[in-house]
Amino acid sequence: MKKVLILTGTFLFLFIQFVFSQNILEDKYDVKQYILDLQISNTSTLISGNVIINSSVTATNIDTFVVDLIDTIVAGQTYMIVDSVFVNGISNLFQHYNELVFIPLITAIPQNQQFSVQIYYHGNGAAISQTNYKGIKKYNYIGIIHTTTFSEPTWSKVWWPCKQDLKDKADSVTFYITTDSTNISGSNGVLKSTDSLPGGKVKYKWETKYPTDFYLISFTVGPLSEYITYAPLPGVQDSVLLQNLLFPGSSYYQTHLEVINKTKQLLYLFSELIGTYPFKDEKYGYSVVGTQLGAMEHQTMCTIGYQAMDTTSTHYGIYYFWYVAHELGHQWFGDYVTFSDWNYIWLAEGFASYMEYVALQNLESQYKADYWIQNAQTETMTQPVGSVYDSFDYRLMYKKGAAIIHTLRYEINNDSLFFAVLRNYLSTYAFSVATADDFKQVAETTTGINFTDFFNQWYYGEGYPTFNINWSQNNDTLTIVSNQTTSISITTLFKTHFDLKIIYATGDTIIRLFQGTNNETYKIYFPELVDSIEMDPNFWLIQKNFIITGIEKNNISFSFE
Repeated sequence: MKKVLILTGTFLFLFIQFVFSQNILEDKYDVKQYILDLQISNTSTLISGNVIINSSVTATNIDTFVVDLIDTIVAGQTYMIVDSVFVNGISNLFQHYNELVFIPLITAIPQNQQFSVQIYYHGNGAAISQTNYKGIKKYNYIGIIHTTTFSEPTWSKVWWPCKQDLKDKADSVTFYITTDSTNISGSNGVLKSTDSLPGGKVKYKWETKYPTDFYLISFTVGPLSEYITYAPLPGVQDSVLLQNLLFPGSSYYQTHLEVINKTKQLLYLFSELIGTYPFKDEKYGYSVVGTQLGAMEHQTMCTIGYQAMDTTSTHYGIYYFWYVAHELGHQWFGDYVTFSDWNYIWLAEGFASYMEYVALQNLESQYKADYWIQNAQTETMTQPVGSVYDSFDYRLMYKKGAAIIHTLRYEINNDSLFFAVLRNYLSTYAFSVATADDFKQVAETTTGINFTDFFNQWYYGEGYPTFNINWSQNNDTLTIVSNQTTSISITTLFKTHFDLKIIYATGDTIIRLFQGTNNETYKIYFPELVDSIEMDPNFWLIQKNFIITGIEKNNISFSFE
């Protein structure tokens, strides 16, 4: 009895300490494998079972093991209760508090030693406002009740115990799902087995051998229908499996089948441009669920709303977004290479968004791609402030994030080199994590261009430039004066190239200039009589402009605005 009291006191002390040192404690081990073995219903957000976390000690030793798991968010509504804990197969004391499972080890485990922790638990993982509506969601779509999970950014702990550290990807994940035999399931990786159990139950075994971050692990369970096909990849002998959970009775079913066929084109295109689909030995696919819009890039199986699963959002007659291109792009940007910290989420959302543009440009038309990028730029400029760095704001993370990648492509001024940057970045940090500075370094090494100013103004900086351009022509000399102001004083100058379209009676010419100071004057030999000038005709920059024109001929001048 005294021993128990001493341990309880130790728990209280360590929990107070843990509030300030959670990362230090979790950094003491490296997750090698998650094995989830859960009872899951399609009609309830209740869940039960156990999770095995196989790890290796990275510190000198580890005497306390900690993982994330909610305790009580809302009593009787969203909560998890730990029933028991085993360390290397031996029952171990634990404390569950402050959304943590805290396990003092009987004997400290030395560096490089592998060990196993098994946590039995049960509870209700319902997604509610207090969890930012993340966790387990139950939907009823066309009379089909099903459950699924959304966990980004840090809500995996709502439904399973895990280490919520982006830098620690599990080397592999095995997920056993026990449910009613009328249900099918979808999850990460490959479906290895389906076993019938007594009492009208079935047990599915999903397994991925690819490194996986905690927030990308998911499930969908319900009486849906499976649709399987295959997609060829460039330079790869075997096609990749496309495994999908669909609703054949949905009025959108044919659209969903069209999306799957379009996904074959997208997989081929993206593989050509940025490198072979990284999870080709397992699968890609869609788990369609009963929300209208929204989607999540769960590794190897995207969870997507029934109306969001469209080719180019044609239900709306616009091309502001293309969910399926975006989520597929995430398989490279976000899943294959993950941002090392949520401050760098641009490396996922900005790039996945830009893959929408790339898809439209290559599979649809330049007109649609231009429409898309103009919307991104316009959305960015609805407010004069905001940095892409350290932002969860949709306008900045998705729209400005994509638009500055477009500008980077313009500055590189060579598409072969631009896509080489993307491929080199992805191959350098394959199945690992990266920072924005890591990407910058790869871009500089690949191109030989210094991007310090670019990142300081477009990524870390705020706002956008306005170009006030005054031009005049005297005989064959075209004089252009550019005065640049910015939308916010935090960033006082955007050093950038910019294009001007010079229009004259028999045609037009695009010239490229560079603005290195707020006020620049350019004198250009131009024998044609200029009618007008347009700024940034191909929509490369986030910018506003005002052009004041003037013509001087035979020393007679006039101007107009």
